[in-house]
Amino acid sequence: MFLALLLLLSALGYLAMRMAVDRIVPMVARHAVELRADASEGLFLQAEQSVQRLQQDLLRRLSQADHDATLARFDALFARSADGLWRLRPELVDAQHAPTLYLHQPPQGLSDSARLRAVAAYDLLREQGPALAPPFFSVYMDFVEDGLMVYARGIDWGSSADAAATNTGYPTMQGSEPRRNPQRKVFWTPVYFDRQAATWMVSVIKPLDWHGQWVGTIGHDVSVQTLIDRTAASHADEGVQLVMSAEGDLIAHPQLARRIAAADGQLKIATLRDPMLDQVQRMVASAGTDTGAGRTADGSQWVAWSKIHGPGWFQIYLLPQSRINHLLMWGLGALFCIGIAGLLPAMWLLRRRVHRLFAVPLKRLAVAVDELGQGGEPRPIAMGSRDELGRLADAFDDMVEELVQQRALQFAHAQALQTEVDERRQFMTRLEEERARLLALLGAMNLGIVFVSSGNRVTYCNAAFLSIWELPAGTTVVGRSTREALEIARRLMVDPQSVLAHLEDSLTDQQRPRQMEIRLFDDRILMHNSYPVHDGHGHFIGQLWVQEDVTRERQTEAQLTRLAEHDALTALYNRHRFGDELARFFHDAERIPAQAALLFFDLDEFKYINDTFGHRAGDAVLNRVAIELRTLVRAGDILFRLGGDEFAVLMPHASQDDAEHLAERIVRRISQTPMAMQDQTVRLTASLGIAHYPTHAGNAEELVAHADTAMYQAKHTGKNRWKVYRIDRDTSREMAGRLAWNDRIARALENGHLQLHFQGVYRAGNGHLAHLEALLRMKDEAAPGQLIMPGQFIDQAEKSGKILEIDRWVINEAIRLLAAHPHLPAMAINISGRSFDDPDLPAYITAQLQRQHVSPKRLLVELTETSAVSDMGDAARFIAALRRTGCPICLDDFGTGFASFAYLKHLQADILKIDGMFIRDLPLERDNQVFVRAIIEVAHGMGKQAVAEFVEDGKTLLMLREMGVDMVQGYHLDRPKADHPAFRLQASAQRP
Repeated sequence: MFLALLLLLSALGYLAMRMAVDRIVPMVARHAVELRADASEGLFLQAEQSVQRLQQDLLRRLSQADHDATLARFDALFARSADGLWRLRPELVDAQHAPTLYLHQPPQGLSDSARLRAVAAYDLLREQGPALAPPFFSVYMDFVEDGLMVYARGIDWGSSADAAATNTGYPTMQGSEPRRNPQRKVFWTPVYFDRQAATWMVSVIKPLDWHGQWVGTIGHDVSVQTLIDRTAASHADEGVQLVMSAEGDLIAHPQLARRIAAADGQLKIATLRDPMLDQVQRMVASAGTDTGAGRTADGSQWVAWSKIHGPGWFQIYLLPQSRINHLLMWGLGALFCIGIAGLLPAMWLLRRRVHRLFAVPLKRLAVAVDELGQGGEPRPIAMGSRDELGRLADAFDDMVEELVQQRALQFAHAQALQTEVDERRQFMTRLEEERARLLALLGAMNLGIVFVSSGNRVTYCNAAFLSIWELPAGTTVVGRSTREALEIARRLMVDPQSVLAHLEDSLTDQQRPRQMEIRLFDDRILMHNSYPVHDGHGHFIGQLWVQEDVTRERQTEAQLTRLAEHDALTALYNRHRFGDELARFFHDAERIPAQAALLFFDLDEFKYINDTFGHRAGDAVLNRVAIELRTLVRAGDILFRLGGDEFAVLMPHASQDDAEHLAERIVRRISQTPMAMQDQTVRLTASLGIAHYPTHAGNAEELVAHADTAMYQAKHTGKNRWKVYRIDRDTSREMAGRLAWNDRIARALENGHLQLHFQGVYRAGNGHLAHLEALLRMKDEAAPGQLIMPGQFIDQAEKSGKILEIDRWVINEAIRLLAAHPHLPAMAINISGRSFDDPDLPAYITAQLQRQHVSPKRLLVELTETSAVSDMGDAARFIAALRRTGCPICLDDFGTGFASFAYLKHLQADILKIDGMFIRDLPLERDNQVFVRAIIEVAHGMGKQAVAEFVEDGKTLLMLREMGVDMVQGYHLDRPKADHPAFRLQASAQRP
């Protein structure tokens, strides 16, 4: 049985191999011959494309050639040799890089056409020949005049040709004649042996026609030696490779190479009388396809062919059937051996499988049943078969698995229950802790906190809520409705109906927070905020009420607003509020025409009061005047203190008569009011000016300027009187100059015409630079290059209020320079007394210093004594605010006041600058020497430093040093200049 099975398997295997071979062999043979044909035809197709491109390029060059220039170039390139042939001039011959030529001269002489073609072909082959040969053996052009232009790397065809050389009978010329090739197609020549190259060649030719005439050819010589060698290398036992033309000529055959060579490269198959080759030729011809495979009629050979495009040859592969039969016998023997080698282990494996499929499962099943009967957990049998034993084992495994799963589920359920109990216990513990912390937090807050449910019931309130509404600690609010909870505190509310209505309306809004103020009878203000609360799913569950007592904040805001708009001494509105009221009136007047009057007045000789009776007396006078004036103005009129002793009254919707009536009362009241000072009674007078809108002005600026002008007109006519602005009297040079200066100052600020110059302040002891003083200059628009000194425009800037903008410009520029030159010493700047009315200026200086990262110690602020004494209260407050910025304070022009020493305790300056009137001619003025020495001693005694300005000679400097002055400044030391040497020294110190 074993042998019969083995023989049967061998027979079936042989038949299968035989059928597979009949299918596989033709496919493999055809694929192999196609690969060989593709490898051969690539060069041929490339050659065809190349000659077509060369022909088109040559014709293009001929059509574009300059006739006379090309003929001249022919004479430069070629010359006629002694044997009558035209050749390339010897000195131009370069066979490696350029073509060579031989050309017969016709009896009638060489035509212009031939000359033009020779030059164009030479240039074309010289440019493209080195790139074409290789891969081709050569590239050339035939002349119908019997000549040849050819490039083959390293071969000089022109020199090797003699007078007998000709191409007239060449296949290249014969195949190009119009009679033989009327379609002017590319064609291939027969194979020929090139003796000079010692290789078999074939040429591809493109006829060359120009001006409707045949003038030659363009061609390539292509070596087919490699193709022939590949066929010669094939072995008979592996099959025969050969190349055959479509006409039945042998091009290459491994056994017929000599006969093919003797037949000039193309051997007619019909002359061989070889039955095998005849059958091959007939199979290829009758198939009519470029590729194919099959067996010969006698069944002795397998034939596969594939066309080599270009020459039109066929690559043919012959495989003997005997070779296939031999391989089949080897396969049969191998199959027999494999059968023997495979059946013996198969029998052994069969025995093993019977043991594994039956004996072992039965034993495992019996053991598992015993384990299960004893209460254990047997391992799964998992036989994996679908027979009776397999189904029995699967059923047993399913039963065991179900029992195990039930036990595991019971165990897991018990564990899950225990875990859930533990987690809930921990969650409740954490929840209680969080609740305790939340209640402690809410109870410790000063805000009233109330939680309201979606049913408008109070669910929580903290102690602060009860305290805000003055409810006893034991009052129960939780559980009541919101209306009941608020009814308890109704007695405290100023408007309980609107409050309750607003709260009930907010309870219906489940999306937006609400806010309202609740005012109480005890003047408290409560800020009530209600916030809707949603759970994790977005469902509305109630509201959170937060109530805060904002009484103090509102009072602080009101106080700050009052401080920003009121004068700190008299409690009248200040200059800032004055500007706002003017702007508001004129804004409303644009929509609704109205009239208004503006009264400007100041106290005559008020400086005498400060100088004679001191700062406290001056403040008392200003307060008394403010009190008296309040009783005179109407309910709609607004009284302002603009600074110092300057006051103003804005009378909206007042006629000029109303303004004159009030002016008369103000002037009379001030003159009739006695002022008690140090056991003396003093009566002051006032000068007042009136400007009416729209009679005297069209805008706020004109109204202020004309009221100011009218005040000065009153002052110039004797004081203690009032004047209405009259345009016919407003032609004085002073007023015109003031208005012109206002415009010039405004343009200087806008166009950057302000400039800082710097003068050094030096240590008196060693002469070292202590700091720089920044001095303001204005560029003169009318005279470029000229500067205007501050004395010409500062007074006008102070009167118009532009000095406040100038002060901020100086502050910004000085801080910018200090930031740009970190090694520069400190810099002093001068601040006008009008800036005392600007409470925001110290904070502005601090902000600029922080923004530019400049230390406050590097910025000295100088204030004149006269401006400080004229308004001692404002000056003291302003200096205190400046000191908080960290900037040192310098009191300039010290000594000009009558009570300078007394004011020092009120004006907390760090440096005293002695007025220059005491320093000029110091060596000659003994009184000045006594006064200067006293100032220096007092300054040192109070811990301050003294600076002497206007030091203009060496004697003055020596005397000041003897007196112990700390610092000196003046033309003797240096003059103010924009490019002070300190900047250059600082720049050099920064260089590495």
